[in-house]
Amino acid sequence: MFLAHHYQQNLTNCNLYIFNMSSIMDNNKITLYDLAQRGETNRCWSYNVWKIRLVLNYKKIPFTTAWVDHNTLGPTLKSLGVPPNTTGGFEFTVPTIKLPDGLMVTDSAVIASRLEGIYPSPALHLDLELQAQVDRVVHMTCMPLFAIYMPQVARELIDKATVPAFSKSREKRFGMTLEELETSKGAEKAWVAAESGFAAMKEILTSHKKDEGPFIRGSQVCYADFALVAVFEAFKRVGNGMFERALEWDTAFSDLYRASQAWLQNDM
Repeated sequence: MFLAHHYQQNLTNCNLYIFNMSSIMDNNKITLYDLAQRGETNRCWSYNVWKIRLVLNYKKIPFTTAWVDHNTLGPTLKSLGVPPNTTGGFEFTVPTIKLPDGLMVTDSAVIASRLEGIYPSPALHLDLELQAQVDRVVHMTCMPLFAIYMPQVARELIDKATVPAFSKSREKRFGMTLEELETSKGAEKAWVAAESGFAAMKEILTSHKKDEGPFIRGSQVCYADFALVAVFEAFKRVGNGMFERALEWDTAFSDLYRASQAWLQNDM
């Protein structure tokens, strides 16, 4: 109940910021702010953004993507009237969306709730307690694997010009450089440390089913499913064998991922 109350407080606080611009009033599409990647073609790789991209694709909501990087994220959102976060360690974060009327919305849970209110069909079946359970399990799983994931992001995914800022912010977060994190806690040590998280993830995927379907609730997809699918997709995008190894952990994971393919196609 505490976790559900915590999420209800987040939704009550809303993180909804209004920025009225006459130039966007005629735009009927949502703008999704996403992190750019290295190279000429941008495709979504961020776990947090994938949660909302899955929602948009599932609901078939028209949207465009505004690509920012770790250097331009803060100035861009600040220029749009989004105040800095007071919790979480990062002043500005993605996903952030701009609704057609100019309303700026930040934080995945808040965005999902807002989109559900505006576009109720097909339903996300939002469940604060279930979402809190899934977020806890994702944290248990991903925190150890960051020792593999974060160095790989810096090496392969983000623009080289943004690597110093990215590395510095992660050094502050983890209390060591990415190189030290990878050396001391990466490779097989990370996978061993993540085993309890994967076990808890399997438990969530198997203990809430109403039928034999692949989603948490069986054949009925819900927002909490997307929080799990986003983990696997983020692992796939970063490479380094993370995706394959995660899905091999249990067939419930591969079943969920395969059942979500239609909502993973629009990644740009």
